[in-house]
Amino acid sequence: MIEQSQRRIPMPVAAAVVILLVATAIPAGKMLTSGPPRATGLIAGLLVLALAYGLWRGSGRARFWTTVFSTVGVGNGVVMFARADALGLLQIVGASVIIGLLLVPASSRQWFHDLPVEE
Repeated sequence: MIEQSQRRIPMPVAAAVVILLVATAIPAGKMLTSGPPRATGLIAGLLVLALAYGLWRGSGRARFWTTVFSTVGVGNGVVMFARADALGLLQIVGASVIIGLLLVPASSRQWFHDLPVEE
């Protein structure tokens, strides 16, 4: 029998990481080109990269903060729904999907509660 030294990331978590990166790439790009100071856009981009890396590694803290930020994003989008454009609606849907992918599937929940394999 072949022993694996590393765990494989579940598909729901991998999909949540990809959606997180894609859903924040567009606003982060806008922040870097115009709007708030570039430092703010850079900090937001680095935060998203750190969260994505934490999700990939199975960090419970990254899952918690990603869920919190996504929930705030959905809440803000719902409150601002009257002024939302197509991009705003896409961000609401993306944040909702991320929350669902991190909290609902059993493989996702297990990914964040299992201990890494000892080498």
